[in-house]
Amino acid sequence: MEILVLAPFKERHMDLIRQAAGEGAHVVQLEADMTIPVGFKKLREAIDVAEVIIGEPPVRLLGGEDSPTKWVQSTWSGVDAYTSARVKFPEGIMLTNAAGAYGHTISQFVVGQILAIAQNTGIYAKNQATVGWRSLGPVMSLEGARVMIYGAGDIGRQVAKRLVGFDVASITGVCRNTDTPREGFDELVTLSRAEFLLPQTDVVVCCMPDTGKTVRYFGERRLLLIKEGGILVNVGRGNFVDCEALARVLDAGHLRGAALDVTDPEPLPVKHALWRNERCLITPHAAGGAFGKSDKTEDLIAEITCENLRRYVTGQELTHRVL
Repeated sequence: MEILVLAPFKERHMDLIRQAAGEGAHVVQLEADMTIPVGFKKLREAIDVAEVIIGEPPVRLLGGEDSPTKWVQSTWSGVDAYTSARVKFPEGIMLTNAAGAYGHTISQFVVGQILAIAQNTGIYAKNQATVGWRSLGPVMSLEGARVMIYGAGDIGRQVAKRLVGFDVASITGVCRNTDTPREGFDELVTLSRAEFLLPQTDVVVCCMPDTGKTVRYFGERRLLLIKEGGILVNVGRGNFVDCEALARVLDAGHLRGAALDVTDPEPLPVKHALWRNERCLITPHAAGGAFGKSDKTEDLIAEITCENLRRYVTGQELTHRVL
């Protein structure tokens, strides 16, 4: 069995992957530079013989019905780059993700950004760069606040878990299936129902996947529905929030502030108004860092990968199945 690893796992993780694959497997780790012809050719040749691919191969290289590839184990949590792409993911190839590996780091990031806005520390940090010494006035307490988290999967649950310690009044989760209770949430609502709760919501956290119904969900109308003085944090998909509309709403002073780890487009154009808005914290897709950023996340991705490898070689059903 040929196994191609496209992710930059550390050698200790590669050892675990080899053990999980068994003695009959040939495991190759490849980091090809697709910007040069030699790198592209090398990658294509490796994919052409791989039964299992761990990482994120270009869809156009996966081949058709005669492809030897049976399964792709992504190292990402969200795989809408495959499921919602213009080029259809090949039928007959299983796709699994690494959902559950990123929640611990992203949730800490979210709480940090909320506090930075609530306590004005984001603006104070900017003032320090110009040797500015001035009080920014009142702060916002999370005690008694109402929180709405768009996306009640692993990341949303981890955010809810950490916010409970601030004695918030309630945490509402937005998801498709509201029948099954989820840890950390006081209430679960659908996307359509969530809109009616925005006027009572102090903190909005966005960590939803990209679907047709979520594009520009937070346009100007819904942004203005959020309780005055509220906070918005987006760590999900950039196109969930209309950045042009957000700039106008922030300029109007309706929201206390916003934190964007993802934007649409990404990155924002140099002249975009949000870059210069002190009420907006912009980070370069840094919340869910894995390889080279978080050892814990890498360990969890390796655990998910190895468990699925053991299942694959023994003919068991894979976990984290998407397609």
